[in-house]
Amino acid sequence: MSVIAPAHASTSLRHIYASGEMADLTRRMDWSSTPAGPLETWPETLLVTVNTLLASRQPMFLWWGNELTQFYNDAYRPSLGADKHPSALGQSGAVCWPEIWHVIGPQIDSVFSRGESVWFEDQLIPIIRDGVLTDVYWTYSYSPVRSPDGRICAVLVVCSETTGRMLASRALQAERARLLNVLHQAPLFFALLQGPQHTFAMANPLYFKLVGGRRIIGKTVAEALPEIVPQGYLDMLDNVHSTGVPVNLQGARVEIQPAPGQPAELHFVDFTYQPLREADNTVSGIMVLGTDITEKKNSEHALLQNEKLAAVGRLASTIAHEINNPLEAVTNLIYLTRHTPELQQAHEYLDLAELELRRVAAITRQTLSFNKRLAMPHEVDCEDLFSSVIGIYQSRLANSGVTVEKRLRSHLPILCIEGEILQVLNNLVSNAIDAMPHGGRLLMRSRDATHPRTGQAGLVLTVADTGTGIPADQLRRIFEPFFTTKEIGGTGLGLWISRDIIERHRGHLRVRSSIAPSSHGTVFTLFLPRTGVSHAPQNLNR
Repeated sequence: MSVIAPAHASTSLRHIYASGEMADLTRRMDWSSTPAGPLETWPETLLVTVNTLLASRQPMFLWWGNELTQFYNDAYRPSLGADKHPSALGQSGAVCWPEIWHVIGPQIDSVFSRGESVWFEDQLIPIIRDGVLTDVYWTYSYSPVRSPDGRICAVLVVCSETTGRMLASRALQAERARLLNVLHQAPLFFALLQGPQHTFAMANPLYFKLVGGRRIIGKTVAEALPEIVPQGYLDMLDNVHSTGVPVNLQGARVEIQPAPGQPAELHFVDFTYQPLREADNTVSGIMVLGTDITEKKNSEHALLQNEKLAAVGRLASTIAHEINNPLEAVTNLIYLTRHTPELQQAHEYLDLAELELRRVAAITRQTLSFNKRLAMPHEVDCEDLFSSVIGIYQSRLANSGVTVEKRLRSHLPILCIEGEILQVLNNLVSNAIDAMPHGGRLLMRSRDATHPRTGQAGLVLTVADTGTGIPADQLRRIFEPFFTTKEIGGTGLGLWISRDIIERHRGHLRVRSSIAPSSHGTVFTLFLPRTGVSHAPQNLNR
């Protein structure tokens, strides 16, 4: 046991200059009872090293001489605990640290015998604290202390106890493992993208299933999923990372290759791109969360096909009901014509039959266009037509990130049935917005023109978009009844009815489209003669 001398016992207190508990204990210590000997006889190397140690705020420890007599400072003191402080001062290292001597003894011997410094980071070295062997983590170095003639006379320990940080790190790892377990069991697909290049840092099984199980961790989106780049999703990620504004899409179409070199498969997904913000509010990454609803969409598509068949039946039933009476009248008039001897009377019967047949034709057109309202042609300004349509779709345009460019080069009115032309423009604009789910440009233009064959003066209205474009095999069929590229919500009648309306105005509707990556989009061109409306629909409702 070290002996503490009275404070007035030493005549050489001037040799210890530091302040603090350990400096006071060192001054008062009866060092003559230790291998170090009285303080006034200490060699210069020991005195300088102890003064340096006591003045430092970094935890430091010194083993002096072959007996490994111990010295330590105030910063090191908390690591010892009540079991070893203050008895450790002046004590032999082997006596003080029996529980860990099998670990540190060889390290000390290595420093003494070969002069080699050692360094360890976050090393687990359990020590006895409060009578209990406790796990303690240390980052420490052992360095030789040499006398003026070069002999190794001590080992200096510079260390930090890292137990708190290591326990916190373990807790964080446990939380992370728990979070990963939750994400792996979540019913949503999930991926974490880091940095402006959108590098995959994490993904759960449902996401791996979505992308065909390919290796994506550590790769950028462009590297891991090159097929989605031309579909606009990389641009969307760039925008979320730069603006911090999340994106939520329902029923988005995405084509993903099940394996490299294989044809892409169409998926429908509900998903969110959510920016990941740091403490300073900067965006460091993006969380991808969503659900693959492809099977649901396929089921809905099958139901829709059944509904279309039912709709055809209802349409046929409606037409049959509406034209039954005029056809009965025609049958009766033909019968009367056959049995009348008077030519004049027969002509009158045939005239009435012709009127009834015209009525049948009008009913058929009305039924197919779902338009039985009374409308009369009148002069309309094309700017009013554009403004009406844009006003209707203002919200959808804003939500879709679509900008509208109007180029009005015609200022002459046109005679038309305004409601029907609005129906056509509404359908074209709605289709254009659908073709630009990730934003784009919608161009609406008017110009004066003449019919290429008849030379009749007229107006050309153009509705163009920078959307995905229409493949050639679909472009040939877009004016067919019930043909649609919309999985849900499309009847396949919009363009069919639109062309019918334009033709009844003695005009024509043309379309051009491209799906090329460098130049994609669709242009609908509508020509209307200035006074070309062929008739005003009649109100045949009874």
